[in-house]
Amino acid sequence: MVDVHPQIYNIILKCYYHLNGASYEYFLEILRIFPLSKKFDLEKAKEEYRKKIAKETRDDPEALKEFESSVWSLKEHWGKIYESLLNYLKSLPKEDIFRILSDLLGDSRLNQLEHDFWNYHGDYVKDWPKQLEHSLKICGITYDKEKREFITEDKKFDIQKAISTPDLIQIEFKNIFYRELKEEINKCYKLGAFTATFILSRKLIENLLIDVLRLKFPVNKGNLEIYYRTDKKRFNDFAVLLENLENKKNEFGIDKENIEEFLKLVKPFRPSANSNAHSLIIRGKKEEIDFYQIERMAGLLIRLKQNISSAPPNNSQVLKSPL
Repeated sequence: MVDVHPQIYNIILKCYYHLNGASYEYFLEILRIFPLSKKFDLEKAKEEYRKKIAKETRDDPEALKEFESSVWSLKEHWGKIYESLLNYLKSLPKEDIFRILSDLLGDSRLNQLEHDFWNYHGDYVKDWPKQLEHSLKICGITYDKEKREFITEDKKFDIQKAISTPDLIQIEFKNIFYRELKEEINKCYKLGAFTATFILSRKLIENLLIDVLRLKFPVNKGNLEIYYRTDKKRFNDFAVLLENLENKKNEFGIDKENIEEFLKLVKPFRPSANSNAHSLIIRGKKEEIDFYQIERMAGLLIRLKQNISSAPPNNSQVLKSPL
């Protein structure tokens, strides 16, 4: 019987915390997007904790706000957010834990932690990948980095089958255009129409990338040519958009790492990056589509959009689509 080693919950939390620059913000976004059996409800956790604090603090809105901003800070490593997330992870079925681990182990930044000599009260970051590998091995589990899949000694429990989902993309989009595009992509994927899946997925990534560039470089700053060709009255080709993003990545500040991760993942798209009616593109195997990590790419771009949108306003006017 495959079980989850108790130490794995803590390793998951501290890895995501450190990879996000000492914050749980990214992990909360992962929990929101992933198709887990139950969602983490931060507001409910706060409400439960309010019952334990002094009545004087509860009844004073300003005092409560000040108190909670400290106690529930996403940057506090061992605060209430850590305690609540730990209890939440422990309440999840093992299938959900392996879904989260699949994302963490698939993150190229995890291997880089072996060269990170930072420590949290004597707990060295460089030891975490080995701790995770050891904890999995105790449970009879190894992770194949090349194939990006779990291998278990227990033949009665197939982890890959247990964590597999029928849809290629699970992200819940707010925008109706992206919701409909996602549904079309998933339908093609289920039907085995993998060439159509590839083309539509590329269109999804391309449009999300345009959104990011338009938000970061508003038209009234003279940035139109970064993403739009006025002579052709259309957006730039995908390859040009990617090149411009790479050239401008230093202007994204702390999001530069997210951009570098995205650019690394999007490389397989580059040989056939431009949407050209005269180009013949064939993607006939499910394994080819799964390799691209399309949902992860989309998730990185969504996070960039959110970070740009939540930045302090600069009175810039965002370009409306000319299409």
